[in-house]
Amino acid sequence: MLKYRIRNILIGFAILIFITSIGTLGYVLIEKANFLDSLFMTIITISTVGYEEVFRLSDKGKYFTIFLILTGTGTLAYIGTQIFDLIIAGELRRTFGRKRMDKKISKLNGHYIICGYGRMGKIIAAQLKEKSIPFVIIEKDEKYIHEFDEKEYLYIIGDATKEDTLVKANILYAAGVISVVESDAENVYITLTAKGFSSDIKVYTKAMDAEASSKMFWAGADSVISPFTTGALQIANAIIKPNVTEFLELALGKNDYNIEVEEIKVKKGSKFDGKTILESNIRKFGLIVIAIKKNDKNFIYNPSANEVLESDDVLICLGRREDFEELKRFLRG
Repeated sequence: MLKYRIRNILIGFAILIFITSIGTLGYVLIEKANFLDSLFMTIITISTVGYEEVFRLSDKGKYFTIFLILTGTGTLAYIGTQIFDLIIAGELRRTFGRKRMDKKISKLNGHYIICGYGRMGKIIAAQLKEKSIPFVIIEKDEKYIHEFDEKEYLYIIGDATKEDTLVKANILYAAGVISVVESDAENVYITLTAKGFSSDIKVYTKAMDAEASSKMFWAGADSVISPFTTGALQIANAIIKPNVTEFLELALGKNDYNIEVEEIKVKKGSKFDGKTILESNIRKFGLIVIAIKKNDKNFIYNPSANEVLESDDVLICLGRREDFEELKRFLRG
């Protein structure tokens, strides 16, 4: 948005220079005046400062002057409004926009706080937005503000290691904190700070080396990802088990077929509660139940059709995105 406003201002100045050149040349040709007098007459005409005529105008010169007044003052007005919009109105928009955003953040509940908008933070934010999962980003660098605004992300410019910054992100009502800043030390500190607010809050973080990974678990992190280790294992598996890797990438949505692995929680009193997999008729939606995470946190892999579904069970299913949407509509209905 900013670059378009600057472009409009530059276009306005280019038009003004063009009109000034035409005006100067016009007075030279029409009134036979010298270059300096013609330029001066053009400037005072366009700017409407009210000086007297530098030289006597013929009828053709008067018509030409009227043309300069209309085009020149119109161009100046256009440039003025664009500069006002860039500086004054833009600042007002940012001020009121920040207040509106802070109000939205204060109303969030069950959201995620993404600390750091580096390479990992960008991907995580895009995935959460695609799934309509609420989140707010905490980032130190102001260079991302325009990107945040364009993508309509909720954000706070600040230090995620500070308690007051996490409070602004409404951490007391957050479902989890995702700490992916560049420094391992900061990730450990963010983990400690988040757990200090609530021991129940989920903390997901990254570690660049094994020693930092163990410290993050000691600090209370629920999940620690090592990008180097994960990336190396993916490359090794792609060589050793290429078909398995291809299937997993397919199942995790890295494809053009809309095939995904999703979680479906059985709510108390829902249409699945107390029924077997066969009775739930989940297969009619084109979904395959890979596993069930029971209330006692144990997994049942490849469950039989007679497995009874209970409230708070989580079904791990494989299927197309549209099939999951149809099932969710069915459960809501």
